[in-house]
Amino acid sequence: MPVGRPQTIVVDLSGALPNVESKSSPATVDVRIVTTLRVYWDQILVDTSAPAPTTTSRIDPHSATLRWRGFSAETTPDGREPFGYDFDRVSTDAPWKTMPGQYTRFGDVAPLLSASDDRFVVSAPGDEMALSFDGAALEALPPGWTRTFLLFADGFSKEMNLHSASPDRLEPLPFHGMSRYPYPPSERYPATPAHDRYRATYNTRVVGGPIPSLVAR
Repeated sequence: MPVGRPQTIVVDLSGALPNVESKSSPATVDVRIVTTLRVYWDQILVDTSAPAPTTTSRIDPHSATLRWRGFSAETTPDGREPFGYDFDRVSTDAPWKTMPGQYTRFGDVAPLLSASDDRFVVSAPGDEMALSFDGAALEALPPGWTRTFLLFADGFSKEMNLHSASPDRLEPLPFHGMSRYPYPPSERYPATPAHDRYRATYNTRVVGGPIPSLVAR
């Protein structure tokens, strides 16, 4: 399922479809989209233009600050799903509960964003992570070129859904090498000195307290 609401995804069909310009190819081509969950598609666009030359440049955040913000107002033009959000209308009232646990403390979190190393910024509902980038670190574009900015995010999301693992608490922390979640007793979150220092230094914000079990006993 595409992550986020609304979302745009791109699927490269190069080489997957017959050449429609060939005399031996059918006049039309049927493409079937199969999902395991209910997904609503607003539109489907097909790009048949020739590939354009591209280059990729990576820059790490110049600064990254975790702080409290609140909750963007939920919007819908016709009263039905899917819902959108108005970033300029903020409420401090949480529309849902927060899992109790030890979250990342507010402040500078840039050292946690330089690599995918299982040292996460653990954010709670209503948190905001403000990033800034140094545009001067990018090379000048050749004449006629344009630049598109993409944000690369690598992380995990957990919700208080009865079908989720341990929906009434934050832990156990996930990690990239786990076979599944919740992971079996034979697996554990990395316990290296670097990971231990990370948890002791950053994950010191205790949020919430025990909440009634969400699972019927």
